[in-house]
Amino acid sequence: MVRQSQAVVIPIPRRDSFHHGDLRAAALAAALAMVETDGPDALSFRAVAAATGVNHRALYRHFTDKHELTLALAAQGFDRLALGIQAGFDADGQPSAGPLYRAYVDFALERPALYALMYGIPGQDYLTHPTLAPSVAKVTRLAARAFRQPDDAPGFSIALRDRVMQAWGTVHGLCDLWRRGALRARNADAAKAYILALLAQ
Repeated sequence: MVRQSQAVVIPIPRRDSFHHGDLRAAALAAALAMVETDGPDALSFRAVAAATGVNHRALYRHFTDKHELTLALAAQGFDRLALGIQAGFDADGQPSAGPLYRAYVDFALERPALYALMYGIPGQDYLTHPTLAPSVAKVTRLAARAFRQPDDAPGFSIALRDRVMQAWGTVHGLCDLWRRGALRARNADAAKAYILALLAQ
């Protein structure tokens, strides 16, 4: 009797690292996909490792823990928000409140899960964490350009700071009301139009 040969399945070993430092970028891409598919609470160190095909211990070479991974992802979010605001300034030909508000509302309503992650972080990290703080500062500097008035003193004066904080609190609050379902609209486009109309008053 001739025996049929059986296929031998050889398990693929999990990698401990990527060549050329690609693991950090791959982990952040996997984390972003996870957050945008299932929300910020779905983010897990082991799940990100599995998605990138490495043992979770390999991630510790780039992130000390899940909190550091979250901060790095939030930093990417603020970088993208800053790029959107700058693009709005460029399209309008000058920095002003209108393009800043449009970019902010577009980002918040089009990427609600990433937006929620960005604003679900302990406050001190926004100011002092070496990964996150510079990205938050990009948005703050752009806001200062948008709300600077001709008679403002040089630098980030108290009056300018208060103007920026008032604007930031207002636009964030309106976007958060929509995200939590307290602001009712037919769809995201209708919500955007309503929020921007309020901000223009």
